[in-house]
Amino acid sequence: MSTVVPMERISVERVEPAIAGPSVPPLPVVDAVPAESEALPPIAETLPDEPVANVVTGDSLVVVEENEYYVLVAPTASRRLAESLVLFIAAILFLRAMAVEPFGVPTGSMAPSLIGNHKCLVCTRCGYLVRVGESDKHQPYPKATCPNCGKLDLDMNNGAEIAGDRLLVDKNVYNLRKPHRWEIAVFRCPSDMTKPYVKRVIGLPGEQILVQDGDIMVNGQLARKTLTQCRETRVLVFDMNHPPKPDGWIKRWVIESKLPPAEGEKNDPTLTLVDHELRLDAHWATRVPIWIAYKHQRYDPGTGLDREDVIRDTFIYNGPGADDRPLPVHDFTVEFDVEIIDGSGQLLCRIGDGLDQLVATCPVGAPQDAQLRQENFGIVRSVPRKPLQAKKTYKVEMAFVDRRVSFAIDDREVFTAYDLDPVFTRPEVHSPFALGVQGINVVVRNLKIYRDIYYRASGDNAVKVPYQLGRDEYFMMGDNSANSNDSRSWPIPGVPERNFLGKPFLLHQPSRITHWTIGGRERVFQSIDWSRIRFLR
Repeated sequence: MSTVVPMERISVERVEPAIAGPSVPPLPVVDAVPAESEALPPIAETLPDEPVANVVTGDSLVVVEENEYYVLVAPTASRRLAESLVLFIAAILFLRAMAVEPFGVPTGSMAPSLIGNHKCLVCTRCGYLVRVGESDKHQPYPKATCPNCGKLDLDMNNGAEIAGDRLLVDKNVYNLRKPHRWEIAVFRCPSDMTKPYVKRVIGLPGEQILVQDGDIMVNGQLARKTLTQCRETRVLVFDMNHPPKPDGWIKRWVIESKLPPAEGEKNDPTLTLVDHELRLDAHWATRVPIWIAYKHQRYDPGTGLDREDVIRDTFIYNGPGADDRPLPVHDFTVEFDVEIIDGSGQLLCRIGDGLDQLVATCPVGAPQDAQLRQENFGIVRSVPRKPLQAKKTYKVEMAFVDRRVSFAIDDREVFTAYDLDPVFTRPEVHSPFALGVQGINVVVRNLKIYRDIYYRASGDNAVKVPYQLGRDEYFMMGDNSANSNDSRSWPIPGVPERNFLGKPFLLHQPSRITHWTIGGRERVFQSIDWSRIRFLR
């Protein structure tokens, strides 16, 4: 859009046209804008009875109105840029004042969902990025253990220091609705009003809250999460994309079933591990599925080998020695991509919490019902489903969290979640997941196993007896339960609704270390970790 630049207003006397009649002589084309000292006889002498506009002067536009004279001048590129910057800054200031505000996360009480100031180091055995929270500035970082492969004695003092995550917080959302359970919120703690806190909403007004066996009891009932909420509270246990050297993950996958050889069939199922891919060819297994199970292991430095181990709530971010008594966990989520190479049959997923095991079955190649079966009980869900097709890749998720089982393909739940009765004494878990194939050939990639947050019964509130919240109070807890100062230990546990400042909706500035070579020298600096930018549900 052109910019209107007022020139010096020139008093122009109206002159009767020299030629009578309705026709008006055309206005001349002006080649330049007159200087202040120059008169305008050509224009003045040819003014018609009515106001005149649009006299072209090269790149400008002369506008003549009654007794007034203007020039429309096209703005330069630098002026356009300056105007855009001013408008952008004004919009940012308006949004910050009225709707959105950035917050930094300096501590690790919400890790791994939100990471505070920390050091990171790549594991020399599997290549996984190990993070350890910031320690005392005057003390060296302790040696750490890789949470993925179990490699010991990683010297975090050689790692890079990374700033904590930065969030965008919606300041108006709680003016429109109440806080929801399991969502992250920014608020002022009634026991410490000097700074804002960020925690997860656990208890709602008027409820009785109790932490028991790693779960949350609300008014005597187990609080359960949806599959979407499970994605927000999961902690990584195993990432197949980072195989350890030199043998990879072959020790962690065990073939559970072998069939006797029959005519036209192979003697054994074909299981191949190639780096981070799991290849299963079970064309020959047309009668019953072939199962391979994940076995959790810990690296033994004495033998240099891995040995089977219980899955616990160990959290390397807190550093070694921060928790000498990690507790067994029972709630798990699994996700992976599966490519159907060929064949017709079934894809099966089995997940367990130490007490119960459930199997989800999905048809491949031919129409069948998708089913969920509880072992030693029977089929509990059965729905018609379009079969998976050869030459296509699907994302598969299965969760057994808070005694609730969910199963989804391509982010859509196949059937409604299945709830089991709460129990508080369960055997320890070594093998939470198994994959079954029948009559098909598949390749599995990007397989990850997570555990749910295990809420520690530490502190004074809601750990031995239920804590009663007031009419407008909320119970808040950190995801890093073993290292979080929250409602369990605050002198005033309940956070009033008026203390809420907003809801984080975007992790917009997670950081990472970037290496650039400039002038023959390697430069190290912090940049945005684009892989971790995400909306917070």
